[in-house]
Amino acid sequence: MSSCRQLYHIVIFSLTIVLSGCGTKDEIKAPAVTADSVKVAKVRPDQQLRNAHIILYNKALKTTDVQADYVEKYEKYDSTLAWILKVLFFDSTGREVSNLVADSGLVREKTNTMVANGHVVVITEDSARLETEQLSWNARDNKIESDSFVTIYQRGDTLTGYGLEADQRLTRIKIKKQVTGSIKNTGRITP
Repeated sequence: MSSCRQLYHIVIFSLTIVLSGCGTKDEIKAPAVTADSVKVAKVRPDQQLRNAHIILYNKALKTTDVQADYVEKYEKYDSTLAWILKVLFFDSTGREVSNLVADSGLVREKTNTMVANGHVVVITEDSARLETEQLSWNARDNKIESDSFVTIYQRGDTLTGYGLEADQRLTRIKIKKQVTGSIKNTGRITP
């Protein structure tokens, strides 16, 4: 036999011994079926919509207009899952102040909150731009928050960092940590 063929037989023989030495004592078993797991398996959306349109209100005031390619609504859990989002945000006069696009999101109508995920971009009426992978928005407080990496472009300036608290117009911004950036117009900075 050639040396390559002998090596092949030795490797196969070794693997056979190793694999046959694995007992059933440490086998991974399938999870047991419980009443809770059956309930979870039965959760189905109450509604499934294509080209959906959801409007959120704070009292009688329209705060948010959510448009999505596809939506699944779960009434019992106050959860609306949406994919390919476009969201318009309005101020107290009803004027659009910013918009958001994202890959997906979760809307909770009772609390007027939304979480957007995946390629999230917010653009304000004065062309400020926020980019991140995840953010949450609270309509009652008009507050945007994120724990993810964020990039903000505003009037030629660029800021980056981790974590964010901001208003929906991106006029009051707090980046929580590892802040870096470039500022072109230093005349706006006051001591």
